[in-house]
Amino acid sequence: MNFSPSRSQALLATVLAVSVAANIATQVFGLSLYISAAFGLIAVASGIMLFSNYRKNRADSRN
Repeated sequence: MNFSPSRSQALLATVLAVSVAANIATQVFGLSLYISAAFGLIAVASGIMLFSNYRKNRADSRN
């Protein structure tokens, strides 16, 4: 799929927010550490992708 930059950033921000909330919920309710770690990895990956996407689009707008 070919997403516009703002649409992909919104999707990544949503994934980040949901994965952070799920990570917090798994820790609060004492669920498996593996489930919490999986949500944590998704949160970190989506945060890195969001930052990378932001930097790339910022550099493109300057040129």
